[in-house]
Amino acid sequence: MFDVQTQISDSELRDYDLLRDDSGLIDLSHVALVALNGDDRKGWLQGQATADLRKLENGASNLFCLTAITGQLVSVCEAWALPDRILLTVPRVTLENVLRRVEQMVIMEDVTAEDVSDSYRLLSIQGPTATSRLSRFISLPSLDAGQAELEGAEVYALRSNRTGLGGWDVWILASDSAAIGVLENEFRPIGREAYNIARLEAGIPLFGQDMSEKTLPPEMGRAFEDRHVSYTKGCYMGQEVLMRIHSRGHTNKTWVGLIADAPLEIGAPVAHSSRQDAGTVTSAAFSPDFGYIGAAMIRNEAAFDGEIVRAGNVEAEVRQMPILR
Repeated sequence: MFDVQTQISDSELRDYDLLRDDSGLIDLSHVALVALNGDDRKGWLQGQATADLRKLENGASNLFCLTAITGQLVSVCEAWALPDRILLTVPRVTLENVLRRVEQMVIMEDVTAEDVSDSYRLLSIQGPTATSRLSRFISLPSLDAGQAELEGAEVYALRSNRTGLGGWDVWILASDSAAIGVLENEFRPIGREAYNIARLEAGIPLFGQDMSEKTLPPEMGRAFEDRHVSYTKGCYMGQEVLMRIHSRGHTNKTWVGLIADAPLEIGAPVAHSSRQDAGTVTSAAFSPDFGYIGAAMIRNEAAFDGEIVRAGNVEAEVRQMPILR
């Protein structure tokens, strides 16, 4: 049996408890911000996204993927609708892919995309008390997205869920140091490892680690697929492949959670009774609530709740994502 005190530092444990019981400030430097402008922005995006964006009206938000013609991921995105633009947050490693998609696929439409990541600071406030605490400083939108004022500065307040228990992304112009200082003074920073534990428990993958440009959206598991892909909307690039998988077949592998009695190692091969080359560990952490946890992309023969696999030299139990339910 593991001893929490020997597996996680006091500061990491405090940060983890803060995310689960209160709220804190997370560094999301791996997230980029794109402003989609022009009168045709929503209609054009509807023709590109894997999700149905018809209800993406002012104040609403939507998760979706951009896929290649082969159905594989170009990027994972979240969209927030404002009166004059749509804001997209995307993994920074896919930013060029997203901008290239706009450049290549906008023909006659009135649509432009601008990378505004370096002009803004992202202060992501996550945890169950994020809304009540932020409301002391910002008039938060009643829906998912809006502009607000903080210390005389205009900010974007976007409802987000980066660790499983809700929160907000607040984008502030990098030059508005007074507004940034208010939130930095109010919310304690959350360390990288505590964030990693929480996002793993919540089944939130990282692009470039848990998934890549070779990944098909259905391979990320049912919870991810349900949030990001519609099988009843109109055409988009890659739809034919994804519809064929959905209606006639299945993928060969799935991203799942792992729970073990010893530390898991990223990159470790995963073996199952049905085959030795069952998959690979993509993420690992120690959770105060669940013990040693991880994620792996594994063959479907092993991707069922309760299946026992061997990750390197460690025995682990498979859990469908999210681990935290």
